[in-house]
Amino acid sequence: MTHTSIPPPTGLGATIVKIALLMLAVELLIMLGFYWLEVQISDWRLALVDAGLLAVIVATIAYFAFVHPKDQQIRAMLAALEEARLEAENVARFDALTGVLSRRALLDVLDTEVERAKRYGSALACLMLDLDHFKKINDTYGHQFGDKVLHQIAQVISGHCRTNDFFGRYGGEEFLMVLPETRMDGATTFAERLRSAVAETSLDRNEERITVSIGVAEWHNGDGSASKLISQADQALLQAKAAGRDRIMISQPV
Repeated sequence: MTHTSIPPPTGLGATIVKIALLMLAVELLIMLGFYWLEVQISDWRLALVDAGLLAVIVATIAYFAFVHPKDQQIRAMLAALEEARLEAENVARFDALTGVLSRRALLDVLDTEVERAKRYGSALACLMLDLDHFKKINDTYGHQFGDKVLHQIAQVISGHCRTNDFFGRYGGEEFLMVLPETRMDGATTFAERLRSAVAETSLDRNEERITVSIGVAEWHNGDGSASKLISQADQALLQAKAAGRDRIMISQPV
C-alpha cells in the first residue's frame, strides 16, 4: 500500500502555525511556572489568563493573515496612484510634440506673474511668436517634417531662455514667452536675439530655413488681466506679419 504524506505548510500557513505553536509554548511555560512556584490561582483567574493568551494568539494570526498583507497592498496602491497623478500632471504641463510648456501651463504661469506684478510693482513682459509660412513647410515636406521643425525650433528658443523665463506652445505654430522682471527694452532686445537664432537654424532639408515674427507687450499697472497682455502681444504679432514677417513689433499701450 502506498502512503501519501501530507506536505508541511508553507508561506503564510507556515507562519500562522509557527506563531500558534510559539504562543502555546508560552502559555505552557506560564502554567509550569505557576506549578513550580506553587502559586495559588483561582479558576476564574486562570480562565482570564487563558483568554488573554488566546486573544493574543488570535490577534497575531489575524494580523499576519489579513491586516499585514492588506496594509502592503494599500501602500502599493497609494504609491501607484501617486505615480499616476504625477504623470498626469506632467502630461498636462508639457506639450507632447515640442516638450515645452503647454498652453494651460503658460496661462497659469502668466496669471501668477500678473498677480505678482500687481502686488509688488515688478516688471513683466511677454512675447508672442509665430513661425512664418509654416504651412508651406507642411505642404512641401509633409506634416511629419513639420512636426520635427516645431520641435527643433522650440528647442532652439528654449536654449536661449533665462532661468526665470517661461516658454511654451500657445497653439499650432504659435509660441508664448513670459518674461518676469523684464521691461520693454529688455524684452525687445531678447526678442531680436531669438529672431536671429531661429533665422540661422538649418532645418536639415535642402538647407531649408524658417523665420519667426514676434510681438512684444509689457504689462503696465492698471492694465488688468493676463488675457489683455496676451491680446496686446498678439496684436503686435499681427502687425509684424502684416509688415513683411521675420521682424519684431512692439505693442503700444492704449
